[in-house]
Amino acid sequence: MARELPPILTSENSRLILGGAALVSLDLGLSESRVELQGEVVLLPTGDKVSIEDLRRIAGKEDAAFFPDSGRLYQVAISDEHYYKLVPTSGAPTLEIDGIRMHRTKDTTPDRDASGKLEALGGSAGRVLDTCAGLGYTGGAALDRGAEAVVSVEVSAQVLRIAQMNPWSRSLFDDGVSLILGDCYGVLDALPEGFFDYVIHDPPRLSLAGSLYGEDFYRKLFRVTAQGGRLFHYVGEPGSRHRGIDLQRGVTRRLGAVGFRKIMYHDDVMGLTCEK
Repeated sequence: MARELPPILTSENSRLILGGAALVSLDLGLSESRVELQGEVVLLPTGDKVSIEDLRRIAGKEDAAFFPDSGRLYQVAISDEHYYKLVPTSGAPTLEIDGIRMHRTKDTTPDRDASGKLEALGGSAGRVLDTCAGLGYTGGAALDRGAEAVVSVEVSAQVLRIAQMNPWSRSLFDDGVSLILGDCYGVLDALPEGFFDYVIHDPPRLSLAGSLYGEDFYRKLFRVTAQGGRLFHYVGEPGSRHRGIDLQRGVTRRLGAVGFRKIMYHDDVMGLTCEK
């Protein structure tokens, strides 16, 4: 049974409540709930009460999400050696780490982008590996398209804690997903050879995860991919460079060197697909 999540307050729904709306979304746009104004506080369906003063403060914070607990408000964010936070968009929220957004949000939303990646992959009706789970959007999109099973790997416990608070990440904790906490560079060595019909590789940028763009790692991807299986690899805009390196050209060359073929770039999702 799905775990009940607390109501999520954002600048958008706070402004609506302050404007007199009685029906608003408290799960980042997935559904609507009724709220009730009681003097200087607003009563939420969970029984939580939020002051008008707090709503005014939230209304001015466009890039943050909050939840009530025991009479206090907390941001959906974690601070340790890095700063992780959930950032609302017009669709599924994005994850921001140290000010860097982990999803495409320009002219798209994270959920639409995830669906586009699965379309470029050409299906998911089989066993799917999601190497860098994040908030679980690509794995969820694979389940929506009939995946037999999804194995999702995520290196950061903090990212998974943010996902647990995100209504759009419920599928990451679905029975159809085997979630592994660990570095996919090492995890792939423990996965069976030729097991996955589809692989989704959507790594952080090169400067943050260089090993996930290397030929050694691509050999690991090739080993776990079934014969005739397909891989999607996000690389960014064509011609983009990191310290003088043409990323798309280098990735294409290395994928071909380990045995992948039919390598093709897809402008709409800024990624490569290929086949074993």
